[in-house]
Amino acid sequence: MAKKGSETIIERFRSITENPQGYAKSLHEKGKLVAGYMCTHVPEEILYAAGIVPVRILSSHVSQAMTRSYIHETYCSFSHDCAYQGLVGNYDFLDLITTSSSCIHMGEAFNVWVRFAGFEGKHYLISYPHIIETKPAASFMEQSYEEFRKFLEAFTKKPITDEDIEKAIKVYNHTRGLLKRLWQLLRRENPPITGTDAATATLASQFMDKQEFNKLLEKLLKELEAAQGKGAPGVRLMVSGGACDDMAALNLIEDLDQKVNLVFLDSCTAARYFWFEIPEGRADKLAAIAEGYISRIPCPTKDNVPGTGEKKRLRFVQQFIEEFKPEGVVFMYQRFCSPQPHDFMALKPILAKLGVPSTDLELDTTLPVNQFRTQLEAFLEILKPVVPLE
Repeated sequence: MAKKGSETIIERFRSITENPQGYAKSLHEKGKLVAGYMCTHVPEEILYAAGIVPVRILSSHVSQAMTRSYIHETYCSFSHDCAYQGLVGNYDFLDLITTSSSCIHMGEAFNVWVRFAGFEGKHYLISYPHIIETKPAASFMEQSYEEFRKFLEAFTKKPITDEDIEKAIKVYNHTRGLLKRLWQLLRRENPPITGTDAATATLASQFMDKQEFNKLLEKLLKELEAAQGKGAPGVRLMVSGGACDDMAALNLIEDLDQKVNLVFLDSCTAARYFWFEIPEGRADKLAAIAEGYISRIPCPTKDNVPGTGEKKRLRFVQQFIEEFKPEGVVFMYQRFCSPQPHDFMALKPILAKLGVPSTDLELDTTLPVNQFRTQLEAFLEILKPVVPLE
């Protein structure tokens, strides 16, 4: 039986998420400049305006011990895995590697690439404010972006015009708008796409040339927005976490004994990546980019409103719960990550107030399938008590 167009497009996205190095290498072989980046705080628009395709470096979920000689044992497995990909040469073809000053663990992974993986002469660290809810943050970011712009102009040996940046902003805003439309489909009682497939498309967007991605997602949305739901509605679950790039974990959630609909993914590999926009048509392009990045859902490493102790992300999470109506929340965080578990402790009273139960899953390099399955099945019994057979 011939596959539907939507299934073919989703398979294309899936193939790219399973082999991002292969896709990035194909871009390089076509003569395009390709830059790896390690954090969503990197302003991709400036790279794209310079004629460079940004490709996110994520984990490969390979069990290994090599990086223990380079990074402290108690750094998260995600940072170890990203460092490992540099050490084994999975991205030797990249023209540039860049990141922003975000978490210490990923900063060390970046340092491993620079010092030991052959990127000493082709790297750039973007200065990023630790606390973004302050008046000086925007001007600090503008200055940092201007320095990045000058570096890229010297690197590519050509100017980056305001027109180039405006075009890049529009391309990226279009991507964000399309991804929002995709996830809005999951608000339906019976969605026409699974949460895992929506997460796969979102992950693929972080590896792909945005213009190519946009064309595929436009075709996918044209089919899905007119489509019926996939089977009977299930228990509605939302996932909140950091770098939730292990599709096997999301697949597990939607493959339990009880039917589950993953309706939202609040993570830096999903909603936090695209749930904002850069103002278009501004005279000062870098100020516009800074304004957009400040307005996004904050990472726990940056989320602190001075003088109040308030976490800005709590407002976003409450909004998502009210809109997507999950019956439960699954917190996923990397083992040895400090900001995420502290963040969840602040979120739990909000969930309790909203009457939404939660459970925690601690991620490591590989997935403890049986352990997670047992824990999730037990969580579902709390949400939807099993009625014993008579």
